[in-house]
Amino acid sequence: MKNFVGYLGRAFITFLQDLSSLYYLFRETVFQSFVLITDRKKLSQARLLTQIDEIGTQSLPLVLAVAGLLGVAMTVLISFQLKEVGGYSYIPGLVAVAIFREMGPLITALIVAGRVGAAFTARIGTMKVSEEILALETMAINPVRFLVVQRFIGLLFSLPALTTLASFMAVFGGFLFGSTRLGIRPDTYVRETLDVLTFTDVYSGVIKAGVFAVVIVMVGCYRGLVVEGGAEEVGRATMLSVVSSTLAIIVLDTVMTGAFYG
Repeated sequence: MKNFVGYLGRAFITFLQDLSSLYYLFRETVFQSFVLITDRKKLSQARLLTQIDEIGTQSLPLVLAVAGLLGVAMTVLISFQLKEVGGYSYIPGLVAVAIFREMGPLITALIVAGRVGAAFTARIGTMKVSEEILALETMAINPVRFLVVQRFIGLLFSLPALTTLASFMAVFGGFLFGSTRLGIRPDTYVRETLDVLTFTDVYSGVIKAGVFAVVIVMVGCYRGLVVEGGAEEVGRATMLSVVSSTLAIIVLDTVMTGAFYG
C-alpha cells in the first residue's frame, strides 16, 4: 500500500513538473513566434510553407479517407436507431451536427497527433541524444526558435484547415450513403443538413482544432527536448508523446464541448 501511495505521489509530482515546463515552453514559443512574424528576414528563412506542406498536405489523404468512412459509419448507426420510428428525415442534421461539433475535430486531432506529434518527438529527440541541440546552444542559436516555432505555426495553420475539410468530407460520406442506400433525396438531405447546422457548430470545431494544435506541438516538442540517454529513450519519449497528446486532446475536447453546449 505504501509503495502504491508513493508511486501516485511521484507520478503527481512528475505531472506538475511537466505541466510547469510545458507552460514555460509555450510562453517562449509564443514570444519567439511573435519575433519571427515581425521580422521579414527571419520569416523568409523560416520555411513555414515547407512545414505546412509536411504537416497538412501530407496528412490530407489519410484524414479525408478516415473522415469519409466515419461519415458513412455514423450514418449507418443513426439510421439503424431511427429506422423503427420512421425518422430518416432527422439523419442529415444529426450526422452533420455530431461531425462538426465533436467527431471531426477529435478524430482529425488524434490522427495528426499519432502521425505528426510522434515525428516531432522522434526528430528532436534524436537531435538531443546526438548533442545537436547542445551545438545549437553553443552557437548562440535558440533551440525553441530553431526547432519549435516553425512547427508551432505550421500546425496552428494546418490543423484547423484539416479539421474543416475532414468535417465536410465526413458529411459528404453520410450524404452518399443516405442518398444511395437509405433512399433520401439529395436535395432533401442537403436542405435538412443546412436547416440544422449553425455557424456555432462550424467555428466551435475550428477553435477546438486550434487548441488541439497547441497541445500536439507542445507535447511533441517537449518530449523530444527532455530526452536523456540513447535510441531506446527516444522510442519511449515518442510513445509518451502520443499517449499524453491523446489523453490531453480527449480531456480538452470534453471540457470545450461542455463550455460550448453545456
